[in-house]
Order: sequence, then structure tokens, then C-alpha cells
Amino acid sequence: MLKQFFVSNEAPSLAHKLCLLMMSVYLLADIAAGFTVIQLGVNLKLSLLYKLPLTVLILVLVLLLDARYFVALLSLLAILLIGPIFQLANEADGGAFINDFSNVYKMLMPISIFVYFGLLSIRWKSFTAKWLEKILLTNFAILCFNLLLGALGFGRSSYELRDGETAGSNGYIYAANELGATMVVLFSFVLHICWNNHRRWYPVLSLFTVLCGLLVATKTAMLAAALLVFVIPLANERERFFQMTKLKLYTLVPMTIGVVIIALVITDLLEALGLYDRFMWVLSQKGILGIVLSGRDEYARDLLVVYVDYLAFWQQAIGVGTAGIAEYLPIKYAAEIDAVDVLAYFGFFGLLICFAFYILTFVKAASQFVKCEAVYSPSVVVGTFILLFLAQLSGHVWISGTLGISFGCFVSLLWVDNEKRSNS
Repeated sequence: MLKQFFVSNEAPSLAHKLCLLMMSVYLLADIAAGFTVIQLGVNLKLSLLYKLPLTVLILVLVLLLDARYFVALLSLLAILLIGPIFQLANEADGGAFINDFSNVYKMLMPISIFVYFGLLSIRWKSFTAKWLEKILLTNFAILCFNLLLGALGFGRSSYELRDGETAGSNGYIYAANELGATMVVLFSFVLHICWNNHRRWYPVLSLFTVLCGLLVATKTAMLAAALLVFVIPLANERERFFQMTKLKLYTLVPMTIGVVIIALVITDLLEALGLYDRFMWVLSQKGILGIVLSGRDEYARDLLVVYVDYLAFWQQAIGVGTAGIAEYLPIKYAAEIDAVDVLAYFGFFGLLICFAFYILTFVKAASQFVKCEAVYSPSVVVGTFILLFLAQLSGHVWISGTLGISFGCFVSLLWVDNEKRSNS
């Protein structure tokens, strides 16, 4: 009975279908976890309790599909944990090791999903394509439901204003920056589907996208929403993407208007927060980069000083985990710039693993999106390009529990990105 649950040669087994179903509704676990924290004041770790069994199931299915890739994933896990394990042996700080293990788990989640769907598509390509669409569309609907709750006043506010007032809302998904990154992935996909199949509804969906960005009210969400609604149609010009076309001229005016509106909204928000004068001072002292990074550049500088000046060569190679960095920077040991954080925590090899995955998936999407037979690549190239920048501007992309599953499924569209699909 157990063997039948996991193994089936003619059609995907029940284990595959259960795995795909769990991916389809995983954002409900994040919402439930946020609800318990915000409304009940207790953290029951519901998201972790949901995703850990899902991760184990994915790894088991990878093992059954091709044991070589299972060994490769375990090897990546071992490489990333070498530094934290050494730190645990020296300091015996179990809490810090759990935190490091959680970060490694988040980093490997999209990679594991990408590998899983690659192997699944070899056997059942049409089945894989249909389920990837279902997973992304279902989680998009769940995300919209969460944002609706936020618009109605439920959940967590993005900012605390003066006199007890608030601005923006995450709904019940607790991490605002991770929510913004997840919006990039899911809205990229849905805007792409709408532009290609229901173009007359695209202006309505575009307005909804911008309103969702304004609702969350973070720089990440607002700027990403404005970019997506204009760039998705341009990416769908495919081989004419690098040529001047009427569509590019038509989008220039509304894009300019959109940027002006966002700038005005940010100005009003800063005045409401009482931060406008400080904003202007930072702008005059540190320029646009200082504003965009919101002080992250200073924390990044501190981390890099520790990495270069205080760590031994072998520690630079494998990292020292959060506990190792906290020895030198006990108050603030995260820059929230993903490349810097990963380099400090997991060393050069950790940074190489992350960069290799995100760059290679972007390059694969970029090489495919100009082809007419590429169904999904235009949305993937836009989404991955934006996330590459967001990872270094606002962080919480490479190490994100909320984004990981959606992003893994999103880039897995590249495995099935052609019109000639197997009907088996």
C-alpha cells in the first residue's frame, strides 16, 4: 500500500498529487501563522509545521525520481551547514544553529522545487504544466484574499504612524518585504496570462496590481507593482523587445504618470510619519542610494569588515552562521542585503550557490523569452530580473519562507515552456 502511494510508472502517484496540492495552498499556512501571532499573541509555528513535511515529501519524491539529484541536494545542505555546525561545536548555541538551519532550509526550498519539477516534467510534462499553473493561480487567489483582509483593517500594518495611527497593511502575512517579493512572482504570472489570453481585462488587472502595491505601502511592493504592469506587455513583444515599437511609446506616458503618483504617495507617507525632514537630510547627505537602501549600506559595510578583517580564510569559505557574526556585531548582525548576509553567514560557497541558481534561472528565461513557442518565459524573465535587484535592495528574497515555494514553481515553468507538450 505504501509503495503504491509513492510509486506509479503509468501516471503520477498519490504522493505527487498530495505534494502538488500542498504547494497549491501553502500561503494559507502563512496566513494562519500570522493570525495566531497577531490575534492570539502566540507563535504556534504553523507555517513551519506545514512546510517541513512538505519539504520531506519533495525530497523523498526527488529520491524516487532520480537518486543522483537527491544526493546533490543533500550535498548542498551539508555544504551550507558546515560553518554553523563548527560554530555550534565551539559555542554550543542551539538557538543560533536552529536559526541558521531555518535560513538554509529557506535558501534550498526553491532549488529543491525546481529540481523536483524538472524531474517530474521529464515523465509527465503536460501534467506538470497544468499543476504549475494551478499552484500559481491558487496562491494568487489566496494572496488577494489576504490583501482584502488587510484592506478591511485586519492583520498587521506596514507602518506605525504618530498618535497611534497606521499606514499600509500586510494582512495576516507577517513579513512585509517577503510579501512584496511574493507579489512580484504571482502578479508577474497572472498579468502575463491576462495579457496573452484576456487582453481587454489587462487595464483592470493593472489598476488592481497598483492598488495592491499601494495597500502594502512598502517601497518594494509599490515600485514592483508599477514596473510589472508596464514591463510584462513589453516582454511579450519577444523578438521586438529591443526595438522601438508603438507599444513602448504608448506605455511611456502612463509609466511616467505612475512614477509621479508613487513619488507623491511616498512624500505624503513620509510627512505622516514625521520623517520627511529626515528623508531630505539623508537625500542631501547620502544621495539616492542612501534613500533606497535605508541604512542597509552601513550595516553591509559592518558585515563586510567583519568578513574581511576578522574571519579566517576557511571561515570566509564556509561561513560562521549568525552566531559567529553576532560575536562581532551583537546588536544588528543582518544587513538585509541578501548577497552580504549570505556571504557572512554561509561563506563564499553559500553565496556561490545562491548566485548560481538565481543567475542561471534568469539566463535560461532570458534565452527563451524571445521565442514565440515559449509560453511562460516572458513573465519569468521579468519576475526574476526584478527579484535579482530586490534581493540586494530590500533583502528577504534568497532567505524567505513566504516566497520560496511560489518562486520555485515560478521558475519551474521554464521546464515546460513550449507548446509541444507530452499528453501522457
